[in-house]
Parts: sequence; C-alpha cells; structure tokens
Amino acid sequence: MEELIAKRYVKALQEVLSLEELESAQEYFNAVASLFKEWKVREFFASPEVDKDAKVSLLLAPIEGNEKIANFIKVLAQKNRLDIIPAIASELATNIALAKKEFTGHVYSEYELSVDELARIADALQKRVGGSVQLVQESEKYDGIKVEVDTVGLEVDFSKSKIKKQLIENILKAI
Repeated sequence: MEELIAKRYVKALQEVLSLEELESAQEYFNAVASLFKEWKVREFFASPEVDKDAKVSLLLAPIEGNEKIANFIKVLAQKNRLDIIPAIASELATNIALAKKEFTGHVYSEYELSVDELARIADALQKRVGGSVQLVQESEKYDGIKVEVDTVGLEVDFSKSKIKKQLIENILKAI
C-alpha cells in the first residue's frame, strides 16, 4: 500500500523538479530513510503526541533554501504521510535509474566470478534493458547463478537443481 501512495508523490515530484533536482532530492530522502531504520525515529514521527510543526522543522533543517522539497515535506506532514518517506526514497531511486538508464544488478553465487565473467553478463544485460548495468556480486549459498536487476524487474537464474528437475521431466515425457 505504501508503495502505491509513494508512487503518486514521486510522480508529483517528477513534474516539478528537473533531473538534477531529483538527484539532490534523492540524496536527502535516502538520508532521511536511513534514519527511519531506527525504531525510535519511526516512533517519533508516528506519534500523535508530537506536534506536526516540530516534525516538519526537524526534517526541514538540512534543506534550508530548497522551497520545493520544503513544501513537499509540509504536504506530507499535513496528510500524515511522513512515515512513507522510506518508500518515497526507494521509488525515487527507481525512477531516476529508469530516466538515466543506469541500473544496478546483483549476482548471487556460491563461488566468486571473475571480472571478465561479470563484464560479459553485464554486456548481455545491457543489450536486454537498453541501458548501462553495473553488477555487484553477493556471496550466497546458491547451487548456481542468479542475476537480479530489480529496477527493471529482471531475474535470471541457473541452478543445478532446476536443470536436474527439467531433465527428469523431459525424460518422463519421452517415455
């Protein structure tokens, strides 16, 4: 639900801000979203006992001079939506990546891939998504290779168990 509401707010931001302004707004929202990881901060902004003006003034302190973002924060406070700032930060990052056609993907594998192998995978993905792709390798207990580019909803995986299952299915069909 939060993501749907955040999409509307991010769409409104995109209509009034340039790409450069969106990038600076993204830095701000990422910083604020990282604060929301602490339960005390979430509790503070969710509390009805704390005055809205106090919440807004706390959020506006780091962005003095940026009237568009300040007004945006004030609207969020009026609508009691300050708790969706992490979702707004995530959605804003996704929309900026789509606009710039610069994507980040994750490669999950039990073993380390070489730089050349990662580059070949990234090149293949770049042709598929029509933009640049940076891959980050994550060590994970996985019996194959899994590549995810969340921004565009792309997931490719090859696992031994999946191939074994398909092989058994094909043998059973042939019999």
